Amino acid sequence: MSELAQLIEESASRLFERFSDSDAALEMEAGGFPEQTWQEFVADGWLTTMLDEEKGGSGLGFSGGCLLMRLAGYHAVPLPVAESLLANYLATEAGFKPNDELLVPAVLLQTVQTKQVTLQHVPWARHASAVVVVFSKNKQTHVSVIARENLSVEYGQNMAGEPRDEVTFDADLLRYSEILEYISIEKLLSWLSLARASQISGALQRVLERTVEFANERTQFGRQIGKFQAVQQQIAVQAEMTYATVCAVDVAIEYLASPHEKDLIACAKITAGEAAGYAAKTAHAVHAAIGFTQEYPLQLSTRRLWSWRDEYGNEAQWAAKLGENCMDLETDNLWQWLTTHTG
Repeated sequence: MSELAQLIEESASRLFERFSDSDAALEMEAGGFPEQTWQEFVADGWLTTMLDEEKGGSGLGFSGGCLLMRLAGYHAVPLPVAESLLANYLATEAGFKPNDELLVPAVLLQTVQTKQVTLQHVPWARHASAVVVVFSKNKQTHVSVIARENLSVEYGQNMAGEPRDEVTFDADLLRYSEILEYISIEKLLSWLSLARASQISGALQRVLERTVEFANERTQFGRQIGKFQAVQQQIAVQAEMTYATVCAVDVAIEYLASPHEKDLIACAKITAGEAAGYAAKTAHAVHAAIGFTQEYPLQLSTRRLWSWRDEYGNEAQWAAKLGENCMDLETDNLWQWLTTHTG
């Protein structure tokens, strides 16, 4: 990352740390929206991180957005950071002029054949001013911004308490759309997956830090539990999988807009999903009962890990896609393809 990106990371970390110390997570899980937290996020200019400078943004693109998403995952920020950044970017690139209100993205995969369109598991839809619906028409990617007053929303949530709503609207509203150049539906789905992998990588780092800290403080049978070889071995594997995820996400970000983008994003989401399951299991085994209590912050991260690993494709689904890509290779030398993939 550039020096500017490093400065942004430092600034965002200070802001997100304040969020972690607030009651915003409890407010979100109670069904409310942490409006003050959102206003601070917007006031500091983070909403336009991905936009080009000539369009009023920071010019950091999706790679810079992923950095911010990782930090949000690390601090378990109870805001739609990934969703708002991507929705704002998509709407702007399609020619809309969004303001500082919350937009969230939704992908319509099926051809519309009914008068009503229903989308499942739309993140934070109940609190959004509009949903940015991306769909394919006449072999082109289209974007339609559907205002909240035109939506029927049925509330739902994931294991972390984050809103995941069912949205219904009139199909006629899709007629008012703009063409989105250079971004296919497949590419957008992979970007959403990398956004989740970025958040997971941050959450994994925080879970590992808490686990090591607790193991070095908690005493059982006359010594710190971190001194027991069995515990050390489990935490060592957790650390290995955590930083394998960080590396996989970093490589996927580095090779955005390259011929290897799709495969490397698949690798990142696979690695992140596998690590999420092991890290959450190990962290709670080390912490025992206290790790599940509402007062102890570990569960803020582990519930997000369990939720995010399945969103926008779990590791099994992405492994199948990666396998299909390998089967379609023009060369019979799979090993050479693997070893030169990012050469």
